[in-house]
Amino acid sequence: MDFSYEPGRLFHETNGQLDAEILFPAINNGRTWSIDYTYVAPELRGQGIANQMLAQVVQLARDAEVTLQPMCKFARVAFGRNPEYQVLQEKG
Repeated sequence: MDFSYEPGRLFHETNGQLDAEILFPAINNGRTWSIDYTYVAPELRGQGIANQMLAQVVQLARDAEVTLQPMCKFARVAFGRNPEYQVLQEKG
């Protein structure tokens, strides 16, 4: 699935309806992105879409040389399971 990007947000819409979104506003003077919210429409769940969005955020963070702070439950669980993500986790 291809996602649209805005600073602090990846999302997907179908016919103007939001069906997937992850929010990651900048904190710590822009040095960290806080992954605050992940949403996938009920009819699309179970297809790995949230994982795709999170992987894209992680890559964007690597490219931007920022750390990540997983705040929403989905992100915390994913970070706990993925050592590659943990490397970027804000230690503060």
